Order: sequence, then structure tokens, then C-alpha cells
Amino acid sequence: MTSEAQVINPYDGSVIASVRVSSEQDVRDAIGRAVKVAPALAALPAYRRSAILDKTASLIDDQAADLARLMAQESGKPLKYARGEVARAVETFRFAADEAQRIHGETVPMDAAKGGVGKIGYYMRVPVGVVAAITPFNFPLNLVGHKVAPAVAAGCPIVLKPAPATPLTALRLAEIMLEAGLPEGAFEVVIGGADVGEWLTTDPRVAMITFTGSPGVARAISKNAGLRRLTLELGGNAATIIDEDANLTQAVSRNIMGGYAYSGQTCISVQRIYVHRSRYDEFRDRFVEAAGKLRLGDPLQESTDIGRGFNDAAPTVTEPGGAERRKGGRGWLRGGGGG
Repeated sequence: MTSEAQVINPYDGSVIASVRVSSEQDVRDAIGRAVKVAPALAALPAYRRSAILDKTASLIDDQAADLARLMAQESGKPLKYARGEVARAVETFRFAADEAQRIHGETVPMDAAKGGVGKIGYYMRVPVGVVAAITPFNFPLNLVGHKVAPAVAAGCPIVLKPAPATPLTALRLAEIMLEAGLPEGAFEVVIGGADVGEWLTTDPRVAMITFTGSPGVARAISKNAGLRRLTLELGGNAATIIDEDANLTQAVSRNIMGGYAYSGQTCISVQRIYVHRSRYDEFRDRFVEAAGKLRLGDPLQESTDIGRGFNDAAPTVTEPGGAERRKGGRGWLRGGGGG
């Protein structure tokens, strides 16, 4: 029995699409297709892998408007930031296309030991095999690109589980890469929640796991990984320091962007700012004024700076420490509710 999940626009609650939720057998089959294509992908010459990635970048660029709109709809990211993400994704695939031609080994002189005089050693880099990837909701194109593009550059098939609430961009990227010439089975997408992630990361045919998300999930994945290769990109806790000689015009602009882009729902969002005492009052006043000019609204409107939080839990995630501030007698300079 198959099940479907609705993809909801977080701004207005409308249904954008319905997608099939992957069963355990679907996940096993996707990994099986990746295993089957692995030898052919590993044997694909570097120039061919590079050409596929370069073509993917071009197709993403050609479809930039449609991809940006799709991301804005399924993630609630304002259109201006969605366009920026598309541009970043184009660069990600171009970088990978270049790197595909630079993956090589090294020769090592052995004469550091007496027995090695007149001898050299060498090694070659070869694809590790099937990669399992899990990505979050906040960058549904570029963070997927961060997983897929390097895997293809290295000659490794990849099975991706995007965030269950934002699968449409990943599915569209899979179609684009097929159009660019990637062999079928080299990029598989499975849809679902924690159970799908569990099936994916525990399958012994997976040679490497790559995950972007929360530390709690990462700990569970690291237990599943065992001795297999594992890369984890987890949340940040970003601070900014503004010294007495800082350019405040630039400091205000960059911290407004860093703190409020995509409603602060990024792993590198500015979470606290330390300002030199001599510049504090001026910075505070200019920062509050700039924050007050940000426009909230429909992510699909050109003028929108801040859309609705990704889901109902978003306010408690993006406003950590509010209770501590109130308890310490520190008030809000603008907005914040305070209740």
C-alpha cells in the first residue's frame, strides 16, 4: 500500500503538490539501483562527469525563475533569497565540474628510509561507492547540490532524502540531472521522515553517509554509520563583533542580512552581536531603524523581506533566549511580543 504526503505552502497553508512517501522497499530498491549503476559511474571519464555537472549548472541557470518560485512556495523563503540560492547552486555545480577534472592521486618519494632509495610510491583516488545523503528544509536546492555535485564529481551514485516538507526542488533537480546526461540510478530521491532516514543509513550497501541538520539526529546517524565514512554539517551559534573602528553602515547592513534573511532560519544566522561600548548607542539605534524597515508578507512578492516561519515551531526556534532576556530585565527594542 502506497501513501502520499501533501507539500504545504507555509505562508498561506495551500497545498502545492502531493508526493509519494517512500516505503522501506522503495528505499531498498533505490539503493539497489544506485549499487547497480556504481561500476558504470565510476568508470565514466572525468571529462564526462565534468560535462554533466556543467550542463546541470546551465540548466539550473536557464530555469532560475521557475526554481526560485518553487522554493518560495514550498519553503516560504522570500523570492529574492530564493533567487540568490539558485545562483549559489549554479556556482556549486560549476565548482564540482572543475573538481571532477582534478581528482587524482599522488606520487611519494620513498627515500626517507634507506630501503626506499631509488623507489617511489603512489596512490590513486577511486569512488567509495553509494552515498546516502540527508538534507534540511532551509536550502532545498543548494544544500542538496552540496551533496549531489561532489558525489557525481567523484563518480559515486547518491541516494538523497530531502526534508519531507520540501521535496519538490530535489525532485526537480533529479530531473534536471537526467536531462544533463547523468545515468539513471546515479541520483535517487526517497521521500519521508525519520523512518526513511533510518532505512537509508542502516543499509549495509551504503558506503558513505552525509548529513546536514541537527546535532541530535547526527548522533543517531553516527551510531548507524559504524566504520563507514561520515560527514556531518550541523547547526551554528554565530556571533558578530563590532569594534570601535568598524564601518557602521556596513556593519548594520550585514547584520540585518545575517540576522533576518529567511527569518533567521539558517545555520549561520547572526544570533548575538557584541558592540564596542563607544559605538553601542549609535549601532543600536541604526540597527533598530533598519530592522523596522523590513517588510513582512507573501514570499512571492518582490518587496517581501521576511516571510512566515517555516512552521508553527519556528518562532520558538528562531527566538531562543527570549525568556532569559525578560527574566534578566532586558526588554525588546522593537517588536518581540514580550508575552
